[in-house]
Formats: sequence, structure tokens, C-alpha cells
Amino acid sequence: MSHAILGEVRGKRALLLGANGYLGRHLTHYLAKAGCAVRACDMQPEGACPVPAGEYLQLDVTRLEALQVIDWDVDFVFVFAGMTGTHAGFEQFNRFVQVNELGLLNVLTAILGSGHRPRIVFPSTRLVYAGSELSLPEDAPKQPKTIYAVNKLACEHILESYRHAFDLPFTIFRICVPYGNSVGNGYSYGLTGTFIKQARENSAITLYGDGSLRRTLSHIDDICRDVIALAADPRGVGEIFNVPGEPFSLLAVATAIAARYGARVDYRDWPAKDLKIESGHTVFDGSKLRSLFDRSPDQHFESWIRQAPDL
Repeated sequence: MSHAILGEVRGKRALLLGANGYLGRHLTHYLAKAGCAVRACDMQPEGACPVPAGEYLQLDVTRLEALQVIDWDVDFVFVFAGMTGTHAGFEQFNRFVQVNELGLLNVLTAILGSGHRPRIVFPSTRLVYAGSELSLPEDAPKQPKTIYAVNKLACEHILESYRHAFDLPFTIFRICVPYGNSVGNGYSYGLTGTFIKQARENSAITLYGDGSLRRTLSHIDDICRDVIALAADPRGVGEIFNVPGEPFSLLAVATAIAARYGARVDYRDWPAKDLKIESGHTVFDGSKLRSLFDRSPDQHFESWIRQAPDL
């Protein structure tokens, strides 16, 4: 990760909600490594990423009274607390709305009551987009097909409304498919993590359809680099950015992972319920972010998977 970018947050202060998740624990690690004082928060009694004694707080974003006693006198608030899932959102819609949307509103309410105006940094998802054969810029048509995707798009609009009404700054970044692991035990959620788990445990990867659907893959280290850079840059205030990466078909991803772990790829027809909510091709146009930071990925999927540990 670029030392120049890390240096932009040295001496700053950050509060990270949802610090035990895949993205949260990596950002906690890299922010602390960069010399940013981080207070990590999550619902569990202990943190997944080491922070100095007293800098981890057990916290539930659905409880406004708990948020109102936090010291919000920080430079950045990373709001990574939330629930993810596809069909689970339809089954647990009350909980998804409560945690993902009302949780964010509680955070914003507590910040406004504190009198401070830290930059809110919020992660969104490829799932807000309507699929397209073309690369997707940030203003591409939207078509959320799951409750989780609806939550994310609603949160984007909530942040926009609070900026207009209360001058509360935000930066939103959308992630397509993350991969890799530098902190903790899990690779990632979603596509790559599922394929790796299947290859290692079952010696077979299940691929729906012909595998021609395409995604943008971004290594977690590159994601953290971009998010930290955006959080520290005033040009990111009030903006939404696609996180750049490398385009791959699902078949190419499955084939590379299968080769690494000596597994096979099994083709299956799409289950009807999954096909109904499949987004289609989601390849990001990352030129908006690259216009601010002229860089290429530090990590490349094909070389990374060849060196991935055989755990």
C-alpha cells in the first residue's frame, strides 16, 4: 500500500463501526498502520483486529441511546455496521431495515447532536446497479433486486439528504467483488470466498449457467488504499465512487481457483429463485476514482490466486 496515501491520515482520528467484519477489520488495521488513531466498534464483546487497550467498544447501532454517549470529535466515521445477504433480506426484512437503514439514521442523529461534523465514509455495493454489457459508471441505471441492495441505495440517499440539510460530509464507495485476506482468517464474503471454500472442502466448484457473467475483482489491500485515500481527500466530499479493479468472467475466476486447489468446476442450471435476483454483468468503470489518484492495482487476481496459501 502506498506510503504517500497512508501518510494522508497520519495523526487523524477515526471511529469505525462494524470493525469485526471483513472490510472493517482490514480498514482498522491499515488506518492504525498509517498512524491514524482508531476506535473500533462492533456488537461483539471483543475485536477481531488488534487495537490499543481501551480502543475497542462493544456497540449496537440500533440503540440510539448508546450512540449518544460516544465522542464524535473525530475526523472520520466509517459506517461498516450492517447486515448482508440475498434471500435473507426477504426473510428478515425488519432486521435488515433496522440495522442497515435505521442504524445509519441513528448514527447521523447522534453525530448531529454532538455538534461535530466528521466525514462519513460508507460502503455500498454493485448490487444497486442494473446489469449491463457495458462498463458501469457511477450514474448508470439502478435496479436493486434484494432488500440488502435496496438498503444500500436508500442509505446513499439518506447521506445525500443529510449533507444538504445539515452540511454533514460523506464519501460513498461501491465495491463489486472483493478478494484476498491480510487480517484474520477469512478470505472474503461472496464470490471468491465461496469458490475457495468449495474447492478446498469439496474439491469442486459449483458454477451456475455457463459462467459468462462478468464482475470487477478488487483485492482488499487495494480497496483499503482507495478508501483511505478518498477519506483523506477533500475532493471526495459528497461524492460516490466505484472502486476500480480487474474484469473477469465467473468462469475465469472459478477456473483459476480450481487450478490452484486441484478442484473441478461443476456446471449447474441456475436455481429459479437465484436467477430472479441475479444482477447480470456488473463491470465497474473506475475512471472517476482514477482521475483523482493515477494508479494501478498493487494486486492482480491471477498472480494472487497462484500464490494463495493451501490451508
